[in-house]
Amino acid sequence: MNRILIFFLPFLLFLAACGETEQERAQQQEREMQMQMQLVETTPEFNAQMAGLLDRYFDLKDVLVESDAEAAKEMTETFKSTAENVDGEGLNEETLALWISFSEVIVSRSDELLAEDDVDDQRYHFEFISEAMIDMVDTFRPVDYEVYHQSCPMVRDGSADWLSREEQIANPYHGDRMMTCGEVIRTL
Repeated sequence: MNRILIFFLPFLLFLAACGETEQERAQQQEREMQMQMQLVETTPEFNAQMAGLLDRYFDLKDVLVESDAEAAKEMTETFKSTAENVDGEGLNEETLALWISFSEVIVSRSDELLAEDDVDDQRYHFEFISEAMIDMVDTFRPVDYEVYHQSCPMVRDGSADWLSREEQIANPYHGDRMMTCGEVIRTL
């Protein structure tokens, strides 16, 4: 036993010495956020458009909570149209490129959701829309109210996330089957 400990002790000490501390990781994350904030400069007009898009997203989420496939199609049309009509005038090149990357996912996944008649199939595409919206809100911070990043651990073969105005869980991936399944991951 002592031989094994003697053999592995230098290796463990090496790993401990080379590994980042919590403070170093926090400092690195802070530097990354500062760098991203330097690249992301928005305008009040753009933020208002992003706030409107977020409102349409919440409308879509709410009809999926209610398991209403027809209403989900209608809300998706409105959501997609809002995304397509965002005007990036006044944005710097980096910010515009970020918005375009988010909008491409939003529009293409909205098209795929619109092609589905079954609410569970619609929810599958909503997962990708939600990922893009979470990244969008994280990047642009377009609203001055709290947005809740929520997650359900029981979606297909893993978990799925979404955004909500309310802290209380209303699961868009399961609706009335498992309405309160999930948790708030963080507040944006």
